[in-house]
Amino acid sequence: MLKAKTFKGANVFMSRNLVPPEVFDALLDALKHNGAEVFLCCDPSRNGSNDYHIISSPDHEKFEDLRTKGCNLLGPQCVLSCAKEHRALPKQGFTCCLAMDGVKVLASGFEMDEKVKIEKLITAMGGQLHAKASLDVSFIIVKNVLAAKYKWAVNVLKKPIVTINWLYQCWNEHRVVPQESHRVLPFSGLTICVTRIPADERKEIERIITQNGGKYSAELTKKCTHLICDISF
Repeated sequence: MLKAKTFKGANVFMSRNLVPPEVFDALLDALKHNGAEVFLCCDPSRNGSNDYHIISSPDHEKFEDLRTKGCNLLGPQCVLSCAKEHRALPKQGFTCCLAMDGVKVLASGFEMDEKVKIEKLITAMGGQLHAKASLDVSFIIVKNVLAAKYKWAVNVLKKPIVTINWLYQCWNEHRVVPQESHRVLPFSGLTICVTRIPADERKEIERIITQNGGKYSAELTKKCTHLICDISF
């Protein structure tokens, strides 16, 4: 008995205006080989549950038009990965790739609009953004060390704590990149002032603060989060 092809029943719309030329042929072969019915055009009126549209990126001028019409949007990397792994095409609005498939992320310290953007990037790569602290999260993205979940992540979770730039790099490379160069430095988000410290020692303190992600303030202002003072008795 022949095994059903992975994409059988899927109607895939693929226009040369929406797909990069360097991957067009590879996509066409992958779709046809896996049983999809391919239409070499863009038809926003086709937005059924089994209708899919391939688009190069969310920055494409046609992206918002297709999205607002309720179309299932797929990035080239997503289609190629699904074909390679014999997986059904995802139905969740827009899936760029499967780089974060199975990855659970927690974000802390960001404004609501920033979290919306973070969630869009994570889900578009096949991952999940958790709203609450959980021991099964894979990564913690924090704005700085003042984030509410930072101490919990350091002391309890003990999983990678990274900056938002890590997520952007994952997005650009379509993979979960190493986190070492994106780790949150211990003074990130802190503004530190010193008082009653000798001038020669201040220079060294300033160097240590900036080297570890903080800001050195020559004057004590409302923006300062910490004050270092030499108290002698």
